Amino acid sequence: MSHIAHKLGILTVSLACLPSMASGTAHGIADGTQLSDTIKSLSNQSLKANPYGLSDVQIQAIASSVAWRRLLLFKDYPTGKDESRLDNPKFFVAATGHNDAKAELVATLDALARQNQAVLCQFPARAHFLANQLGQMGVPHTIDLTACSEFQAFAKSLDAKRLSLIFAEEHPNALASAFAHVLLKADNGSDEDKRAMAVNYTVASDAKDGTVKSTLKSISGKYAGVMEILPYQDKQNDYLVKDERDLWQYTLNLSEAEVAQIVRHIWEVKDMARPYFFTHDNCATEIVRLIDVVRPDGRLKDKVGKIVIPSRIASILVEQGVVAQTQFIPSVSTLRQARLNASHQSAGAVDATDVLLPSRNNPANATPVHRIGLGIGMDERYTDKAVYGLSLNGAYQDLLDNPNGVRPLLDLQLMSLEAIVDDEKVKIKDLTIFSTRSLNPANTAKNNATAPIGVGKAWGQRLKFSQVIDASTHDNDDHLVLDVGLQKGKAWNLGQARAHTGEIADTTCYVLADGGVQIGQVNQGYRVGVGAVAGCVHYATERVRGLVELSVPYYYHADSADGVRSGYFQPSVSIGAQADISRDYAVRLVSKTERLYDNTNTQAMLYLSKYF
Repeated sequence: MSHIAHKLGILTVSLACLPSMASGTAHGIADGTQLSDTIKSLSNQSLKANPYGLSDVQIQAIASSVAWRRLLLFKDYPTGKDESRLDNPKFFVAATGHNDAKAELVATLDALARQNQAVLCQFPARAHFLANQLGQMGVPHTIDLTACSEFQAFAKSLDAKRLSLIFAEEHPNALASAFAHVLLKADNGSDEDKRAMAVNYTVASDAKDGTVKSTLKSISGKYAGVMEILPYQDKQNDYLVKDERDLWQYTLNLSEAEVAQIVRHIWEVKDMARPYFFTHDNCATEIVRLIDVVRPDGRLKDKVGKIVIPSRIASILVEQGVVAQTQFIPSVSTLRQARLNASHQSAGAVDATDVLLPSRNNPANATPVHRIGLGIGMDERYTDKAVYGLSLNGAYQDLLDNPNGVRPLLDLQLMSLEAIVDDEKVKIKDLTIFSTRSLNPANTAKNNATAPIGVGKAWGQRLKFSQVIDASTHDNDDHLVLDVGLQKGKAWNLGQARAHTGEIADTTCYVLADGGVQIGQVNQGYRVGVGAVAGCVHYATERVRGLVELSVPYYYHADSADGVRSGYFQPSVSIGAQADISRDYAVRLVSKTERLYDNTNTQAMLYLSKYF
């Protein structure tokens, strides 16, 4: 199954670490430790002897060590193209340091042996590591970071004795934050957030770029990743109050020595721009990389795979025993919802000091976002009626997937494929490039109150290829078309919420206006559709969910030929249900009954799905 995950490649997106809509003013401490031309030229001189009198064997042992290579952002072991992920010459002492870890080691040791403050203070993590190596070898040295005033001021500003992973839940109403976000919280070991700092690796997008362009550029690494260092409380308030997103805090079981070395390494890389990809080299992978830097015997990066999304990181850190403590931090909307629930349940008022049961959106408990399913079903149009199906879900979640570990009613899909085999051939039934629907139940506190306009409005959009039936003629032919559409309307939450929580109830119904265009081999090559969609989704138990949806589109394409309809209604009723067998397996049943030109057709499919 890992092979399938690799093949999905960019299908997943993590679009996962799109820049958070919440923002703050970065903590700016001037670098001021640029390498001088004199020191830079050292890398081009031929050194007659190894620095500190080290033997060639000792030099090679350090140069090939995982710890040294990780500090330089090399892969753990040499590959065909052995080079650092950073190509900024300011990140290296040696002229060839970008693709020669040994040359960088020799140049760095030589600079340290000459007591060059520029190199020492620009690369404190490397200097600290090499000081330890020399000490273990019994080699005397004078490496001392206390004289690096600017680095010491930076380290003092963080005052880091403890690091925590902060997970901000998905925010589908803001596409830039739809796939959640993770950052690091640095504090002195106390629980006073007002003194904590946030270390936030994010993408430096261009405000002039639209959503689509920005997304494509981020997927392809056309934007740089930047590291923000700012007061944590400001960042926390942006998430909890402005964006109304719950937070989960995972205190990491790092020693103070490991935390100090991570701070040194952050100093080295914080001003070094590098390509940022939503699928890898993103906010989530940077946190894993920082932990791996100080734990060379560990390989967290190998656990996350080729495609990395923020929610997966929390799960991996918990599984690998890196998390010492977990804390749920409710947003203001969760607290408001708790008050609503309490008033309905006559349980009294709720305020920020009350202890609520954590919401069931802990990403450490989430089902994996990839899904593959094999199905068998029927289609009344075919002679033997039997059809077979294959579904591949790149990311992220639909209304039938297990909601545990994600934002309630999350309906966000990227690069997902559904294919069928009928009595004619293999066909693509759906190829979803991007599809999202935010229901925002109007009668709840989870109604997207962050938007000044459109509070309580449900909306959706889609960009996909779909197999549709052209009901303009008796033939009722099916064709693969490009389907682009928008939805807007309202949703309402029904039923009883879980007691003593800020969760919404288990049933949500919606009514949406729908408009779009389909382009392909349908009559006239296109059809414009307008209509309405109404439905309900119900979470029967923690393992069983169901939905029903009525769609009444009116399609139009100009045609004056006999026996051909230019405009017509093509209503349909869709039913779906899923039962979870385990965290990784589920059974899903979907059906659709549709009115065609002069008859009605029913399609149904039963899938056995595997999450990975």
